[in-house]
Amino acid sequence: MRIGFVGAGNYASSMLLPHLQKNENAVLARVATNKSLSAANAQRRFGFEAISTDANEVLTDTTLDAVFVVTRHSSHADLACRALETGKAVFVEKPLALTDEDLDRIVATVDATGNDRLMVGFNRRFAPLLTDLKDRFGDPGGAFSLRYLVNAGKLDSTSWYLDAGKEGSRFAGEGGHFVDTLTWWLNSLPTEVYAVPGPDTGDVVVTLRFANGSVATISYVGGGTARFPKETIDVTGGGRNARFDNFQSASVWTGRKPSVRKSRSTDKGQRIELDRFVAAVRSGGPMPIPFETLVATTRATIAVDRSLASGRPEKL
Repeated sequence: MRIGFVGAGNYASSMLLPHLQKNENAVLARVATNKSLSAANAQRRFGFEAISTDANEVLTDTTLDAVFVVTRHSSHADLACRALETGKAVFVEKPLALTDEDLDRIVATVDATGNDRLMVGFNRRFAPLLTDLKDRFGDPGGAFSLRYLVNAGKLDSTSWYLDAGKEGSRFAGEGGHFVDTLTWWLNSLPTEVYAVPGPDTGDVVVTLRFANGSVATISYVGGGTARFPKETIDVTGGGRNARFDNFQSASVWTGRKPSVRKSRSTDKGQRIELDRFVAAVRSGGPMPIPFETLVATTRATIAVDRSLASGRPEKL
């Protein structure tokens, strides 16, 4: 599988490219970045065959099987559409889109081309400790209540997340991870979003209703201490409880004592996510996350800012 990258910044270089470099079924063929030095560094570190400062050279390369879009958030939707139009498989780092209009364009592109070979980097659902917890919790039937606390921390003063007018809010950029995790756990799509602002800039508390009757909250807050775990999840339903502590510990209560499993590493699922994407592209099998789910998760994430502005629940 021959891969092209548009963008090779910190996340791509630390969380994606090292895993792809080790995958014997993946060939890193071409990379394009805004600066020639960045492209040269990516070639030196990961062995890309060709480099460029022009994204079009990746998008129009007919030897490629897949394109990775790992650029500024505001460019994701346009680059994804252009890549889909070439017939290639596309991996887009979150978010897939920042506005309903951009998301509608992606849906229209898939409808027009018939190319739904699209993946978004929602890696939490592939994290080994979390998938094991879901399996151990089981599916006793009925609706559930979930609580997802994200101890996001303060933004660095140089972060481009601060340019919300161009790159979207902080939650618009990162919140899809958490919405997708809840959607995956419940195996149900969100139907309504209600969001209220927290005490600090960028804080938001989101309530989501799902088609199966479940309700979940996401508290995305930056006023805590970095010593507290970044992500914790609590699940209640069917006479049992589960708790997930920051990819380090996972517990299920179904009897007198909790069943606890721990991990020595903080594996958020990127390697498994990429291995499954590569396997799906090579085999022609289904994408790791259904297109319908990608759209629903993105639609719900976008609706958070809309609910903050209206002060009302937003139907999806």
